[in-house]
Amino acid sequence: MRRTLRISLLILVNTLVILLVFELLARAILWRSDMNDALPVQQGFGYSVGGYGDLLPNLDVVERLMPVRPYWLKTNSAGLRNTDEVNDSPDVFRVLAVGDSFMYGMYVHNPETFPARLEETLNQRLNTPVQVLNAGVPGYTIADELDYLKDKGLALNPDLVIFGFYTNDIFDFYPTMRQYFARPVVLSYAEAPPAPPTPLQAFLRDNVALYSAYRRLRGQVGQARIEAEVNRITPTVPGLEQVYKDITFLQPDAPDYQDEWQMYEKTLREAFALLRERGIPAAMIAWPDLSQMPLDGGMPDVPQRALTRITGDEGVPFLDLLPVYREAGDITNLYLMYYNPNAQVDLNAPDAAVQIYSGDGHPSAYGHLVAARALADVLDENRLLPE
Repeated sequence: MRRTLRISLLILVNTLVILLVFELLARAILWRSDMNDALPVQQGFGYSVGGYGDLLPNLDVVERLMPVRPYWLKTNSAGLRNTDEVNDSPDVFRVLAVGDSFMYGMYVHNPETFPARLEETLNQRLNTPVQVLNAGVPGYTIADELDYLKDKGLALNPDLVIFGFYTNDIFDFYPTMRQYFARPVVLSYAEAPPAPPTPLQAFLRDNVALYSAYRRLRGQVGQARIEAEVNRITPTVPGLEQVYKDITFLQPDAPDYQDEWQMYEKTLREAFALLRERGIPAAMIAWPDLSQMPLDGGMPDVPQRALTRITGDEGVPFLDLLPVYREAGDITNLYLMYYNPNAQVDLNAPDAAVQIYSGDGHPSAYGHLVAARALADVLDENRLLPE
C-alpha cells in the first residue's frame, strides 16, 4: 500500500515539474496574455436571426478570413455593420443600404465601407443629420435583400433605401449558388455570441501561458476550418466561373439562362413596388466587375444596360459606376488588385485584358469613397435628400 502511494506521489510530482517546465518555456517563448490584445477576443463574422441586421451583434474584431487582408469588423447591437448604434431621433434622416459583399465592404475597415463613406459625405453637405445603416451581407442577391426588407429592414423605418448591385447578382440565382448563399441557408448557420468567460477561465487566460497557447491553437484550427469551408463552396464546382461569365456578359440571351435573368428582374421590381407601397423612396448603385474596366478588351456592360432599363421603368434613380470608375482611376487603385508580371494570360479569353492582375476583386477603400461621393451627387440631383 505504501509502495503504491509512493509511486503515485512520485508520478504526481513529476507531472507537476513537467508542467512547470513547459509553463516556463511557454512564458519565455510565446507568452502573450489575451488581456493585452488591442481588440477583445471573441467570435468573428457570423449570422444572426434576431435584431435588425443579419450579422452577429456587438462584434469588435479584426477579421482574418483572408489572412493577407485583415480588416476591422464592428457591428452594433442591432447586427448591422455600423460603428454607432441605430439613432432613433426623429430629426435623423435614416438611409438603409442593402446588398452583398460590395455593400458590406469586404476586406476594408468599418469607416472605409461605402455606407460609412456615404454617411460621412452626406453629413458634410447637409444640415440635417444623416445615418446610413449598413445591412450588406456577403453572398446576398435581390431575393435575399427583399426577404430581409420584409423580415427586418422595413421595421427600421428608413427614409430612403439604397440597393447595391454587383454583376454576379444575376448569377446568384443559378441553382448551385442558391444552394450555398440563399438567405435561409446562411441564417441556418446563425450562432449566438460566445458566453463571457467564467472567473476560472479569465484567471487562466490572464495568468497561465499554457492555457493561452491552447486557446490560440484552438482559434487557429477554427480559422482553418472556416477557410476550408469558404474554399469548398465555389472553386471546387467545375465550370462555375465560366457559367458566371456566360450568364452575365457573354450569353445573356441563351435559353438556359433566362430563368436567372427573369427571376432577378421580377424580384427587383417586386422590391421597388414594396417600397412604393410604404412611401419609401429607393435608389440603386451598380459596381462593375473589374473585367469590365478596360475600354478595349473588357467585358460588355450587359447587366448595367438591363438595370438602366428596369430602373427607368420604375422611376428609381440609378448610378452605373462603370464610367465613374473609368474616370476616377484604374484597377489597381479602385480594387484590391495588383499588377502581376508573371500572370498566365490566355490571349483568346474574353477577359484577357485583366488577367495580368492578381488579388481580390472587391473595391479598395478608395473605390468605396469614389462610389459614395458619386451616389451622393445622384441623390442630390434627384431630390432624395433633406436640406
